[in-house]
Amino acid sequence: MQCAKCGQDAPEDALYCPHCAGNRKTTDRDVINGGLKGGTIGLAIGLALITLLLAFYDLERGIKAIVLTVPLGTFTTGLIIGLVKAKRDWK
Repeated sequence: MQCAKCGQDAPEDALYCPHCAGNRKTTDRDVINGGLKGGTIGLAIGLALITLLLAFYDLERGIKAIVLTVPLGTFTTGLIIGLVKAKRDWK
C-alpha cells in the first residue's frame, strides 16, 4: 500500500505510515481535546434544547426521559464529531 501523505510504500496492515508518522505535529492530546471540545458543544446544544422544551412543557410523563436522553445524545454525538474532525486534521 502506498501512503497518501508521503507516497512511500507502507505495510498493508500498518495503521500509520512508518515513514511519515514520526514527523506528525498533532499529538494524541490534540485529538482528545478536539473530542472534548465537540462534546462540550454538543452538551451545550442539548441543554439549550431541553431548556426550550421545558419552557413549553412541565415535567410530565415521558418528558423526564427526553430531558435525560437529549443532552446525553448530543454530548455523545458532539464527542464523536470532535474526535473525527481532530483525527481528520491530523498533521
